[in-house]
Amino acid sequence: MSISIGVNLFSVFQALNNDYFGTLEKVAAAGYTNVELITTNFMTGIRYSDSFPLQTIKNKLDELGLKPIAAHERLDQDARNWDQLIQENAELGCKAIVLPSAWIKNREDTLKTAEQLNAIGKKCKENGLQFYFHNHFHEFKRWGDTTLYDILVENTDPSYVKFELDLVWVMRAGLDPMAVLEKLGSRCDIVHQKDLNKDIVILNVFDALQPGDEDLDMMQLYRGKGYIQAGDFVDLGTGVIDFKATYDKIKEMGTIQYAFVENEGISDDKFTSIENDLKVLQKYV
Repeated sequence: MSISIGVNLFSVFQALNNDYFGTLEKVAAAGYTNVELITTNFMTGIRYSDSFPLQTIKNKLDELGLKPIAAHERLDQDARNWDQLIQENAELGCKAIVLPSAWIKNREDTLKTAEQLNAIGKKCKENGLQFYFHNHFHEFKRWGDTTLYDILVENTDPSYVKFELDLVWVMRAGLDPMAVLEKLGSRCDIVHQKDLNKDIVILNVFDALQPGDEDLDMMQLYRGKGYIQAGDFVDLGTGVIDFKATYDKIKEMGTIQYAFVENEGISDDKFTSIENDLKVLQKYV
């Protein structure tokens, strides 16, 4: 199976906040044809589809030759709005909707989230879209002889819910992303690719946590406590990731269709960064 490269637009979210269509132009100029949309302006909290007519957004994507493969949507949307969200993304031409995170802390939370994912995934499937769950590190919290992530996988219906694996966040949970990919098998055909700073002090975030930290809300845990810094992430090819070994293994598995760059680091010019990221991945994919 050939692997297509794309970029998750969270990589340039600050530029999107200020100039949505100009940013899309720069993403296309950087060489990308596949994009994973973010649907909300993180500065204002307003959906882009509430700021611009859907057809205008679609026309711009078409004009630039950008294919919206998937879109990230939040679970905290009112359940009654999911029909609208699915319809909007279908109209834009997305093949999938991805839930970028869920704050699961224990088995009970995880089972409740699994129910929600199954329900949304069923709605997506009925409308011709695939539904995915995207991980960070906290979902890999140990729970007895398993992890919350494994509980989530085991309690979601494979026909409704697939998994978009962020390889570097798996590493930050102290696990081998290739082992997780092998376990997921055909339930994962999209990966997110970052690179990690060579000077990172503590790779496994769980090793740094203090008692009570895992009960904090997500933003406190990920930003407020300082365990994770923007400088932890760097442009592809400048950090610790062995891209040849990674993608030799991924190609051998034969399950991955898309590798999306997600550049969360600090850059003087994000567009130069994502352009270079594309060139790095092209060498190995």
